[in-house]
Amino acid sequence: MKLKSRFSLLYILLLFVTVSCVPLKESIYLQGDMAKRLEDIEGQYKIEKGDYLVKPGDLLYIRVTSLDDRSSAFLNNESGYSSMASNPMSASLLGYRVGLDGAIDYPFLGKIYVAGLALHEIAQKIELAASKYIDQSGAIVKLLNDHVTIMGEVRSPGRFLMNSEEISILEAVSLAGDMTDFANRKTVRLIRKDGDTPQMLIIDTTDEKIMFSPYYYLKPGDIVYVEPRRLKQWNLSSIPVSLGASVISLALVIYTLVK
Repeated sequence: MKLKSRFSLLYILLLFVTVSCVPLKESIYLQGDMAKRLEDIEGQYKIEKGDYLVKPGDLLYIRVTSLDDRSSAFLNNESGYSSMASNPMSASLLGYRVGLDGAIDYPFLGKIYVAGLALHEIAQKIELAASKYIDQSGAIVKLLNDHVTIMGEVRSPGRFLMNSEEISILEAVSLAGDMTDFANRKTVRLIRKDGDTPQMLIIDTTDEKIMFSPYYYLKPGDIVYVEPRRLKQWNLSSIPVSLGASVISLALVIYTLVK
C-alpha cells in the first residue's frame, strides 16, 4: 500500500510536468517543405547587393525640385508633404501608388512607368519629364512602404520602418528587442515576395558566413519569422519559481522514498 502511494505521487508529478508541455509542432508557423535552406540554394556565399527595384503596389514619395521653388511648386503638394511629416498615416494618401501596369499617374506629367527600376532611375525619368515645364529640374524619390515584419520568438514582434536604406537581418531582429531564450537561431525564416512568387528561406543566424550572402540585407516588405526551439514546448517560463522549487523538492522526496 505504501509503495502504491509512492507511485501515485510519482504519477501526479509526471502529470503536472506533462500538462505544462505544449507540442512544439503546434506552435510553429509555415510548416511544410516549401522553405529552402540558404546554403542549399547558394552553393557558396558571396557578396551580391543590388538596388531595390520598384514593383506594383509600392508607394513612392516624389518631389520635383528646381533652382526656384516657386517654378516647381505646381508639381508638388507642399502642404501635403508637411502634413506627412507630422502624421505618417497621411503618407498612404499623399504618396504615388505603383499600379498593376507598373506605372504611376503624376499630375501634369502623365503616366510614368516605374516598375522594375531603381529609385535613382525613377528620379531621372521624373526629372526628364519635368524638364518640359521647368529649367534645371531635379527629383527626389523615396520608398514610403519601406518596412519589415519581425515575428516569432522575439521580445517585441511587430512591423518596423527601415531606419536606413540598408538594414541587415540581425539589425532587424534588434529592432524587435532581440530573440528570446526560446528562439531557434539556426532556423530563422525569411519570407520575401519576388514578383508574384513568394520565396521562403531558412537562415542559420549563428553562421558568420551569412554576412556574405545577398539575403543578409533585407528588402522592404520582408518578413522574418524566428522559430521556437524544442525547450519552448515545456513552457518552463510560465511556472512560478516557488512552484518549480516545490515540484523539485517533491521529486527529491519521492526519489528518496522509492529508493
